[in-house]
Amino acid sequence: MSTPTVPRLHASGDVPRDAPGDVVVTEETLRLELADFLAPSLFPATIDELQASLIRRRAPARLLWCLSRLSPLRRYSCLAAVLSDLDHPAGSDPREPL
Repeated sequence: MSTPTVPRLHASGDVPRDAPGDVVVTEETLRLELADFLAPSLFPATIDELQASLIRRRAPARLLWCLSRLSPLRRYSCLAAVLSDLDHPAGSDPREPL
């Protein structure tokens, strides 16, 4: 009986491309999975509320990790706002002052 492989995501937000034995999880896959697990009725919501919903729905841990990159202070109005911040998290703009 083979052991199932668990996808690994790196802290940098990069998805491994050719890691031996790993399932490759693309950013597009993460976005689709978030859309499946985060119903429009959950919004507006904070990241804590969204993560609590993912836990209740027994979503994969990679989705919790994905949301952990977002600001805990912001209240998101919809999934599109969450996905936009995942694409451009606060502090990632090189023009933004430190």
